[in-house]
Amino acid sequence: MIILRVPNEFVHPLFYREGETIETTELAPFPLMMKKFYFYYDILACKEFVENEPWKDIGQSIPAVLQLWKEKREQLDILFQNRDRKAAREPMTRAISYFMACLYWLNGTRVKGIANWEREVNTLRIKPMNCVERLQFIFAKCDLYHSFIQLGELFNELTKLYYKNLAISKKGLSHY
Repeated sequence: MIILRVPNEFVHPLFYREGETIETTELAPFPLMMKKFYFYYDILACKEFVENEPWKDIGQSIPAVLQLWKEKREQLDILFQNRDRKAAREPMTRAISYFMACLYWLNGTRVKGIANWEREVNTLRIKPMNCVERLQFIFAKCDLYHSFIQLGELFNELTKLYYKNLAISKKGLSHY
């Protein structure tokens, strides 16, 4: 059984409370643990348990997480069509965690924490336009339909940046 105390850097009203733990008896293949625990692989690395470092192989990890987003987007689409904001809150939070993981991993680093995410995201080199401002809106009102639309747009832009980055690295050119 794995029991990890969530580091203070990951304490945030949307994701984890202070003193919360991650407890699991089963280990699912990558990226399925992200469906159960926010920032699972990043927290493991923070605790120096190196099971998987997805930020080191974005050719595999980002498409896998984008597939998780696609599944979550379909679920959220139905929830918002039914105007069920309350039920949409957790899947939106999960989707936000997927986006944040992809954003950091695209920059070759793990999510170091979510408590001060605005400052951290500002330091990332590869990110969608006005990323922090758009995420601030989504974080503040994650159960709104407009937040869902905005998150979808951020994922679309991030996907384009991922493929652009992949093409540049395959050509052996420097990044941006």
